[in-house]
Parts: sequence; structure tokens; C-alpha cells
Amino acid sequence: MFAYNVLFILIWLVSSTPLLTQDSYKKLTEEELKSAPFKTAESLADAMLTAQRKESPYLLKESEATSAVREEFTAEKQLQTYGAIRELFGDYQSLTFVEAYRTLTDPTYHIFRFRGGFERGNAQPEVRVVMNEAAQLAGFFIRPWQDSL
Repeated sequence: MFAYNVLFILIWLVSSTPLLTQDSYKKLTEEELKSAPFKTAESLADAMLTAQRKESPYLLKESEATSAVREEFTAEKQLQTYGAIRELFGDYQSLTFVEAYRTLTDPTYHIFRFRGGFERGNAQPEVRVVMNEAAQLAGFFIRPWQDSL
């Protein structure tokens, strides 16, 4: 149970991000995905989890993340939460893109959902990456997979 509590410490969505209801976001089409910061979100999530797997925190740059996320995602917190992830799922191995959304409220956020590939393949949790309009990390979640956002 402790591991699940620590895992949810990983969830830090900037407080200005609106609560998501079905009416507040739209699934991106293939065409819309081309103009979204998909590659940035994917490479950032992979870099963060790979660094943590190697027991080294990923220090977010100003250009990569909002100040609120940089302040919350300290080296200590990264290593602590990755320890909980490792306990639940084993070591991180890969990401598989599933879908993306855009909020319909202002400010606009892009939400990218990946299935996390971990050492214990029996559970593939969601790795959710939220990017703001400036293509900066505004939220990062690792949680049990649910089919709906």
C-alpha cells in the first residue's frame, strides 16, 4: 500500500490545469498529432525514466518544464518515486504511444498517453505526459492503466 501512495506522489499536474471532464478535451487526429509536441513529450518521458532507472535524477531545464514542475520534481523526489515504481512494476524499459488529447479550455494543454513497458510485463501502467502551449512539461503521471482518460 505504501508503494501505491508513493506512486501517486508522482502525480503533479499544475494547479492551473483544469479538471478534465469529457467535455473539456478532444482526442487528436493523426493530422493534429503532427503539430502537437508529441516527440518532445515522448523523448522527455523516456529520458526521465531512463535516468531514474540508472539511479540518477533527470534535471529538468527551464525550456523543458514549467517552474512549478521543476520545483516539485526534485532529485530526491524522483529517486524516491522511481523506487516505488520499481517495487510495483520492475525497472523501466520502454514507452508505447496510445493516444493524445488537447484541452478545450484556456490555457491549452496536450495530454499524451503511453503504456509503460516495465520489467514485470504483467502490468503496463499509463505514463501520461502533459505539455503546455510552450511545449513544456506541465504534468507527469504514472498510474494503473484505464481505458478512458
